[in-house]
Amino acid sequence: MLGGLVLPGVPSFRRRPALSYALLFTGVVLPLAVVVVTLVRRNELTRLVLDQNVLRALEVVGVLFVLARVVAVIEAVRARTENSPKRLASVMAVAGVMLMLAPTTYAVTRVHDLAGVISDVFVSSGSSDPLAGTSGTDDDPFTTVLLLGGDEGPGRWAMRTDSMILVIIHRASGRIAMVSVPRNLNRVQFPPGSAMANEFPKGFDGLANAIYPYVYTHEDVAASYLRGELQPEAVALASGLSYSFNIAIDDYVLVNMQGFLELVDVLGGVTLTLDEKIPMPGNVPGAKHDYPPYIGPGEVEMDGTIALGFARSRSGDSDYGRMGRQRQLLSALAAQASGVDVLRKFPDLAEVMRWTVRTSLNTDEFSFLVERLQDGAAVKESVGLAPPIINPGSPDFDTIATLIDTLQYALAENIDFPYA
Repeated sequence: MLGGLVLPGVPSFRRRPALSYALLFTGVVLPLAVVVVTLVRRNELTRLVLDQNVLRALEVVGVLFVLARVVAVIEAVRARTENSPKRLASVMAVAGVMLMLAPTTYAVTRVHDLAGVISDVFVSSGSSDPLAGTSGTDDDPFTTVLLLGGDEGPGRWAMRTDSMILVIIHRASGRIAMVSVPRNLNRVQFPPGSAMANEFPKGFDGLANAIYPYVYTHEDVAASYLRGELQPEAVALASGLSYSFNIAIDDYVLVNMQGFLELVDVLGGVTLTLDEKIPMPGNVPGAKHDYPPYIGPGEVEMDGTIALGFARSRSGDSDYGRMGRQRQLLSALAAQASGVDVLRKFPDLAEVMRWTVRTSLNTDEFSFLVERLQDGAAVKESVGLAPPIINPGSPDFDTIATLIDTLQYALAENIDFPYA
C-alpha cells in the first residue's frame, strides 16, 4: 500500500500488469516529465506560466497524480490476504490518499485561479493589427509598447497617466530603448477624422496625462475607440502619441500605481545604486509606512513603498528627473526578478495583477517583453522627451519624430545614440 502511494503501479505489477503500466505512467512518468520540462525550460518560466494550454495540462496532471494513487491504494486493499489487518489497511489508505490529495487539490485550485487572472489581465482587441499607426507591418523590425502608470487605486481606471514610457524593441537583436513621455506634454495631435481630432483640431488643449480621464468621462468619444476588450482610453492615448510622434504603437501595458508597490513587495523588493541623495515625497496614497526624509546616495534596498516614493517624488528635481528614475526603476526591477522567483511567487503576484494590470499584449508577447527587460544588457538606450532636447510646453513634433527615427536606427545598427 505504501509502495502504491509512492510509486503507483509497481506493487501491483505481477497481479495486474496493464493497470500497473497505466498507473505508473499517469502517477509517476507524467509528473516527472513536468519537472524535467520545467528544469530544461527554466529560462522560459514566465512564458510557460502564462500559457493557458500549459495551465490546463498542469490541472490534468495534478488530477491524474492523485487519481493514480487512489486507484493504487484501492487495488492494494482489495488484494490483501485474509490475515492482513483490515482496520490498519483502511486507516493507511485514507491517511495516504489525504496526504497526497490536500496539497495537490490546493495546487490545482491555484492553477485554475491563475487561468482566470490571465483572462482578466490579458484583454484582446480581436485583431493582430498595431494598436495605433499603420507602419507595424510584418517587415517592420520594431515592436513598440506603451507603458502607462496611473495614480488611481484598486480596480479604478479613470486616472491620470503620470507615467508614460515607450518601450521600443528591435526584434532581430532584442535590443531595447525606453523613451519617457512627459506628463505635461502639450498639444498632442490626433489622426484627422478621429473623434479626438474633431474635438481638438489644434491638438489636445490639456496636458498629455489628462487624455485618459477625458476619454473616460466622454462616452461618445470613448465609443469611437472601442476595440474588442481594450480600454478605449488607452487606445485613444496611444493613437495621439502614435500620430504625434509618427511611430506605430503595437500594444499597451496599463498599471495602477497604487498596486505597483504591492507588485514590488511580492517580488521581494528591488535594489538600486543611487548617485545622489533623493528626497522622498511627503504623502503618497497607499504607502505602508512613513518615508524617510531622503534615500541614497549609494546602494538602497527598496520595498514597494520606497520604490513608489522614488518613482513619484519630484521635490528634489522635477518631472523630468522623475521620468529618468522611473526608467531606472523599471530596468532594475525587471532585471532582478528571476524566472524562478516569479514562478515561486506567482500565486500572490497573480492576485495583485488581477486588479493592477491590464494589457493588450498576448501572453507570448508579454513574456517576450519581460524576458528582454530581464536581460539588463538589452536596454541599450534611455531618453526623456524633456529640456533641453524637447520643450514639452511647446513641442516640435517633427523633432520628436526625427529623434525617435534616430533612436531606432541606433538600435538596429547597435551604435551610440547621439542624444544619450
